[in-house]
Amino acid sequence: MSDLHVEREPRSSPRLWRALRPAADLAIAAAALYLAFEIRIYWPLPWTGGLLPADRLTFFAGAWPAVLAGQALTLYLVGLYDPPAPLPRLDLVRRLLLATTAQLGLLLGFLFFAERSFPRSVLLLYVLGDLVALFGWRLLVQQFYRASTRRVLVVGSGPEAREIAESIAERRWHGLVVAGYVPIPGEAAPAEAGPLGPCLGGVEDVPRLLAENVADDVILAPPADNWQTEFLSRLSSGRQQRTNVLLLPGPFESLVGAMRYRWVHDVPLIEVVRDSEWRLSRPLKRLIDLAMALLLGVLTLPALLGAAAVVRMSSPGGVLFRQQRVGRGQRPFTLFKLRTMRADAEAETGEVLAALDDPRVIPGGGFLRRARLDELPQLWNVLNGTMSLVGPRPERPGFVQRYLREVPGYGERFFVPPGLTGLAQVNGDYHSSPRNKLRYDLAYIANWSLWLDLSILFRTVKIVLTSRGV
Repeated sequence: MSDLHVEREPRSSPRLWRALRPAADLAIAAAALYLAFEIRIYWPLPWTGGLLPADRLTFFAGAWPAVLAGQALTLYLVGLYDPPAPLPRLDLVRRLLLATTAQLGLLLGFLFFAERSFPRSVLLLYVLGDLVALFGWRLLVQQFYRASTRRVLVVGSGPEAREIAESIAERRWHGLVVAGYVPIPGEAAPAEAGPLGPCLGGVEDVPRLLAENVADDVILAPPADNWQTEFLSRLSSGRQQRTNVLLLPGPFESLVGAMRYRWVHDVPLIEVVRDSEWRLSRPLKRLIDLAMALLLGVLTLPALLGAAAVVRMSSPGGVLFRQQRVGRGQRPFTLFKLRTMRADAEAETGEVLAALDDPRVIPGGGFLRRARLDELPQLWNVLNGTMSLVGPRPERPGFVQRYLREVPGYGERFFVPPGLTGLAQVNGDYHSSPRNKLRYDLAYIANWSLWLDLSILFRTVKIVLTSRGV
């Protein structure tokens, strides 16, 4: 079986690099501030001499926490602590400029509220030195870091198995390589495996393949159109609000992660679908939606007015765009957006998804979409109760009817209100498949908590700053 081995490339320790990246970033921030200070000491300007603190150590002891916190926060928000996918140099410079500019604003705010007099020239030198050093360091990371390779064996050969294999092949920086696949019992092997690689036998051969180091990990990718999923699809259209669905687990289900259990005497049951927590949590979630939507509406009003002016000046037609979407309980509602496409964008095509470099986008519309400024009017949808801040993204009626037919279990996502953002939006891509988005939506419904909502909202800020997903 030696011909089936996938040779490993020399790799660096992922844990070492994960620790080294933030440690070096913080060291760069400290060194850049110290050097900026020293430069101004040796080359003073006449009007800043009295502003330089005489006791540098005392100043650094007070300023460094703000500097280091600003460095870590801004680099996280621009996506530089994500899995180290190689970035084009222009994109890297753009993100670092955004991070260092935000740091400058944070430091100015810190010095103002701390009532400290300090020359702005030192801060400008700090930002410039920090930018140059971070750029050089991040180039080194991209050049030398390689995730340790793990070979995976895919169990399954259907659409789900192909989807995960294609994702692994397209994103090699995650450190996974598909060694091959084995079909599930009763499943016919495909005529052309493509990204799945060679067929390595059957399920009964998996222990031997692992023992012979053909693969390190196993990915189970069974077909989604099984009877259990079909059962949930049928149930979602008529299930009462207080209905719970419980599963008597076998050994395999009992080993799957952290799940909610109930016990009937000494028999464990897994809560597959539960309603009790959502009934109790909906009032709290609604209260948070109202408070945050009002706050965000006030804070983003200048940006909304500026974006509306861009739409008005760049294209004939209305500024606001109204569109039918499907919400909780599969009830239709009107969604509001800023128009970023021609007024007759779908006159000839009907309902179609936006594409990369879509020719229907108006001048300036691409920026509005990347910055998510076109979504700001949906705060009104949150206020009127047709949407929530966090939840599955609402789809158009035509797409919903199609996905209900084609995607098993799709009806379950309408158990909760749709959201401005969601788990699929902060983890997946805009063009991710409906099946994959449904996985995130159902995971959100099953694991909802206030902290999960706050985490998604915080990560949405990073998505906006990095322009990912459009």
